Amino acid sequence: MRTKIGIAGCGHLGKLHTKMHTMLPDISELIGVYDINPEAVKTASELNKCRGFNSLEELLPLVDGMVVAVATQGHYEVAKKCLLAGKHIFIEKPITATVEQGIEIVQLAKEKGLIIQVGQIERYNPAFSQLKDFSIEPKFIEAHRLAPFNPRGADVSVVLDLMIHDIDLILSLIKSDVEKIDAAGVAVVTNTTDIANVRIKFKNGAVANLTASRMSLKKMRKFRIFQEHKYLSLDLDTGIADIFYLADKDALINDGMAVADLDFVNKKIIYSKREKIEVNALLEENRDFVEAISKGKSVKVTGEDGLKALQVADKILNEIANQFKGA
Repeated sequence: MRTKIGIAGCGHLGKLHTKMHTMLPDISELIGVYDINPEAVKTASELNKCRGFNSLEELLPLVDGMVVAVATQGHYEVAKKCLLAGKHIFIEKPITATVEQGIEIVQLAKEKGLIIQVGQIERYNPAFSQLKDFSIEPKFIEAHRLAPFNPRGADVSVVLDLMIHDIDLILSLIKSDVEKIDAAGVAVVTNTTDIANVRIKFKNGAVANLTASRMSLKKMRKFRIFQEHKYLSLDLDTGIADIFYLADKDALINDGMAVADLDFVNKKIIYSKREKIEVNALLEENRDFVEAISKGKSVKVTGEDGLKALQVADKILNEIANQFKGA
C-alpha cells in the first residue's frame, strides 16, 4: 500500500518536493498540494496532475504525511496543525523560525508518536556520504558556503538560510556540547545578516570555523575536516571528496595512492579522490520520509537534530546582534 502524501507550500521548494513524489509512484501517492495562494495551487496541481487544495484542513484528513515547504515564518503554524491532526511531517530547514516554536513542535510530535524529518539536504550530499567509509573524529572543521544574492530566502538571516546546513553537518560529526561561540556578521542589502563568520568551540576541544555569504560573485560550498592522521576536503557543490590519511609504510592500499613517505615514523601519506556518486538528494530524503512512515525506518535528520541546529543558529544570531555593544 502506498503512503498518502500532501504538500504544503507551492513555492520554489514546494514545487520541487511535489515533483519528487511523482517520481516515487511505487511507494508514494501524491494526494494534493496546498498553498495560501490559489494561483500557485492551480499551477502546481496542473503541472503534477494532482488535486489542488486552498484549505489545509481539507487536505489533512486524506493523507498519512505532509511535506511542509511554506515560508519559514509559517513552519510552526502549518506543522502544528499537521501534528495535531495526527500526521507525520517532513519540514524544510530551519525547523521553525524560533527556538521556542521548535521545542513545542518536537515535543508535540514526541507526545503523539509522530515522525518529524527536517530537510537538511546536505546530509544526502554524495561528498558527505563518503565519510561513512572512515572513522571521523574531528579536531577542526572549516566550512565556506558562499552564493550570489537571491531574493528567495532573504526573508531570514544568512545564518538560517545558508549557514544552518553546515551547522547541522558539524553537529552530526562532533559529538559534544557547544562551549563557546564567537560571531560577526553584517547586513549588506537586506534587513538581516547577509555575511557571517563564526567560530564554535566544543567542550571536547574541537573547533569549527564557518563562513556564509549571500553576497558572493561565485558559488562555493567547501567543507574541510582535520583530525589525527586524516584530512578530508569535501566539495559539496561538485560532490567530490579529496581524502588524505596516514598508513603504515608497508600497507597495501586499494583506495588511493601514496604521495609522500614519512620514514621517520615508518608511515606514508595516502591520497584518495572520491568522484561524485550520482544521486538525487532531494528525491532520497523524500524517499526516506515515506519509508519512515511505511516501514518504520529511522530518518537521517530528526526533529531533535533540526532543533539543535536551530538552537546553535540562534546563539550565533544573538552573538552577531551583540557584536558592537560596549565598543
